[in-house]
Amino acid sequence: MAETFYDRWLGLWDKAEQERRDSRRSIHEEELDWVETVQDQRAALLVSRETGFRTWGGMTMVSEIPPHSHSGAHKHGEEAIFIIQGTGFSIVDGVRYDWDDYSVIAIPFGAVHQHFNTGDTVVRYLSVLTVDLEHYAGLHRTIQLENWGPTVTEPKAEVSPDGMAPDGQWRVVLRRDGAIIKRGENDGVPVLPSDMPEFDPEHPLILGDVDGMHALPAGFHKSEVRNYMRINKDINSFKLNTVEVSGLLIDPPHEFGGMHAHMEAHLYILQGHGYSLVNGEKVPWKPGTCFQVPGPQTPHRHVNESDEQAIMVRVAYGFRYFWEKAAKREFPYLYLAPRQGVMERSVNVSGSGAR
Repeated sequence: MAETFYDRWLGLWDKAEQERRDSRRSIHEEELDWVETVQDQRAALLVSRETGFRTWGGMTMVSEIPPHSHSGAHKHGEEAIFIIQGTGFSIVDGVRYDWDDYSVIAIPFGAVHQHFNTGDTVVRYLSVLTVDLEHYAGLHRTIQLENWGPTVTEPKAEVSPDGMAPDGQWRVVLRRDGAIIKRGENDGVPVLPSDMPEFDPEHPLILGDVDGMHALPAGFHKSEVRNYMRINKDINSFKLNTVEVSGLLIDPPHEFGGMHAHMEAHLYILQGHGYSLVNGEKVPWKPGTCFQVPGPQTPHRHVNESDEQAIMVRVAYGFRYFWEKAAKREFPYLYLAPRQGVMERSVNVSGSGAR
């Protein structure tokens, strides 16, 4: 009998697994392919299909704006931005929003936007986009309106006093101090909530989706979490649907987070050095590294080997939350092992596997 479309369906899982095994795990600062575009004086793709990762259609990239210069002006699909360093402002649909390092910016679908560096040092920012997914759906369209260059005169525009859009219904910019902070006890000993069973590595906690994970105490997963935005959740009044800068994951020196498993996420390292165990594979990281947790249910944990805090920017995509709800019976969010201190305990940080 000739092969049919159904025979192809039967092989798709194995094909996807092979693609995940063959794909890239991480990309470091020294591996970036920096280019100049009409939009940015200097830009490089991080986790994307072009750089060898098997993503779900989302991508992360990093761009720079020289001192007293501006990016191009353009419009496209939704974008979430994290300011890694620098001071300036963005004009979004004719309104000015000021920002500095560790600020986050939400660009709505189709909004005209441009970024200005008002300082004496280079601005560097992380962008989260879904260009490939939008193109697959026949939706992507980038329109360039102005090229990057030095700023001779700052544009005159209405200034948002609080980072909110003029109608006050949604947020464009959140400054560093606006994040919602969730802290653990910082002692490496997680505390289970009273309505959950005692931790058993042979029988992981089935959390279902990311909401189940957020119900856990911060100390059970990370020492500190700074929440910026969540798709379809009213966190800090952001209203994006396809991309998010979820927040910062922070671990003290020589500690590691809990082993867990979920859908795709990307992480960018701001501070610290160590490694992550992703599906049993050791993925080293340092400042400037970006790496992927591919999903759909990838066991992983992050280990901080440095003498300072490890700080990671976590990003995610709306497609992830769609599939979490649809597929959680087959691929539930799992919690496999608690957070512990590396130096204080002689432990095997590999944890247990999922399914």
